[in-house]
Amino acid sequence: MSFIPIRIPRTVSSSSINALIVLFVWSGISTIATAQEDLAQTPREWILSLEGNATKLLDDFSDTRFSNGGGLSLRHHVKDFRGRNGSLYLRAGLGFHDLQWRTDGRMLQYYDSSVTAINDINRTFAMPFSIEALWRKRIGSEAELFLGGGLELTYYSPMNNSGTALPKPQEQYGKWTLGIPITVILDYMLTDHFSLSFMSTLHPTMTDYLDGLSVGDWADTYLTVGVGLTYAFPEPDKDSDYDGLLNRDERIRYRTNPYSDDTDGDGLRDNDEITVGTSPLFADTDGDGLRDGDEVHRWGSNPLKKDSDDDGLEDLAETVIGSSPVRADSDSDGLNDSVEQAHGTDPLDVDTDDDGLPDGLETQSSPLLADTDGDGLPDGKESAWSLRSYDEDFDADGLYDGAEIHFGTDPKKPDTDNDGVTDYAEIYGLMSDPTNPDSDGDDIPDGRDPSPVNNSTFNPQRQLSWVFMEIFTRGNTIDENAKGFVQMLHLIRSAARQQVFEMELQVFGRDMTEARARRNELERFLRKLTGSWDIPIITAFEDVEDTYYDARLRYIFNSGLGK
Repeated sequence: MSFIPIRIPRTVSSSSINALIVLFVWSGISTIATAQEDLAQTPREWILSLEGNATKLLDDFSDTRFSNGGGLSLRHHVKDFRGRNGSLYLRAGLGFHDLQWRTDGRMLQYYDSSVTAINDINRTFAMPFSIEALWRKRIGSEAELFLGGGLELTYYSPMNNSGTALPKPQEQYGKWTLGIPITVILDYMLTDHFSLSFMSTLHPTMTDYLDGLSVGDWADTYLTVGVGLTYAFPEPDKDSDYDGLLNRDERIRYRTNPYSDDTDGDGLRDNDEITVGTSPLFADTDGDGLRDGDEVHRWGSNPLKKDSDDDGLEDLAETVIGSSPVRADSDSDGLNDSVEQAHGTDPLDVDTDDDGLPDGLETQSSPLLADTDGDGLPDGKESAWSLRSYDEDFDADGLYDGAEIHFGTDPKKPDTDNDGVTDYAEIYGLMSDPTNPDSDGDDIPDGRDPSPVNNSTFNPQRQLSWVFMEIFTRGNTIDENAKGFVQMLHLIRSAARQQVFEMELQVFGRDMTEARARRNELERFLRKLTGSWDIPIITAFEDVEDTYYDARLRYIFNSGLGK
């Protein structure tokens, strides 16, 4: 079996290659000097490099020498990683390397003196074809770092100092081997097109015959370190993801992904985000918990403001409770949504307590209680009657406004029929008709009639009730200064003994245990406070009811009244 020796003329091996590289670099620098392009920011889709390097053989011989070489490579941008984590490039290259070592005693064991002699400089011509994947990261505004590796197929030919191919002294070996190159490249950007490239590649091979013979257990390796000049082809002005932005602008100006029409995945296309003013890199530009796309397309809110309608509630909170993030007063009741939220009213209900009065108009009454003052008349009706919803007895005649409406008396006049007796006294004292100045028709006004109810047809209701709130604080503790408690005492003490047969006191709790405890506490207080009063019988019982009220008091009249 024969082989064909490969000769490289000495006149070409180093000086000619070096001269070529110098000439190329010089011409590139001359071009750079007149270039008018902006530095460093243009994306580079294709990068062509002409490289010159120093080589070093790492093999079985201790006395290996530095030599030189060169190569061509082409890098192509594949994709960008999210979050500014660099880019992926593919690199294809072709190299021409001269590897040198000095003959020692071991080599003479395999070659006679006609082939090589002690201290002769031998060399191997290596020509790798490589393909690599490189991770690229920009460093500052004018440099880019590339790191990676891949596979290469290398043709190699070991020869003596005269250029004659070395015979195979041991077992047969081929002229081709695989390798795994590991590459580091630093590009310093001079213009959009030109850069200086500093590179180093370690070339582990899968043969131990790179130097012509095999000694030891390790395959041969060589190192190349060099500098080169690169020319980059800027990415053409195209819109790969059809989002309305050119790839160049996405990479440089906006830092978005030119291959995704919605870089941050918020439901709003990159170009739309630029138009609206939101960030195409952050799904929630204003940090209110809603994605920009949802704010624009679903809610109609402002993706640049946490509180689009300036009502004091952030947009996310409004979508959770159901109010509108673009209307400060969602239910148009006169109160901002945040005010309603703070006071416990419903921002979606004009009249939370259904008393006929919009929440915004209940400035002195409670928008949470249909009957704020507990007089038996809803706040809306009190407003319609021009009464005060926070005052249970507008005319201070002792008769609550609800009772006045019930009996047909005027809640604004203590003596509706002008007979000299207050409405309260007529109903609970004289039992005369408070709407008729002469209840028995004897031509004597009730106020001066010793028997005002003779032949009277007036008969008051058998039952009348009042409700009270905020009697209890801290669970089952009675607040003796609470308005509701004071009202209750007033009604108990002023009950007409002759007409009111019994009073029922209904005590409410969230459950039966609480209701029973409250009833016991209220009974204890009433026994203590009313022990010396001449009042009707009080019957107390507990109940569970979903209500704002703590208790209800009913008057039960004598069954024979009016007969």
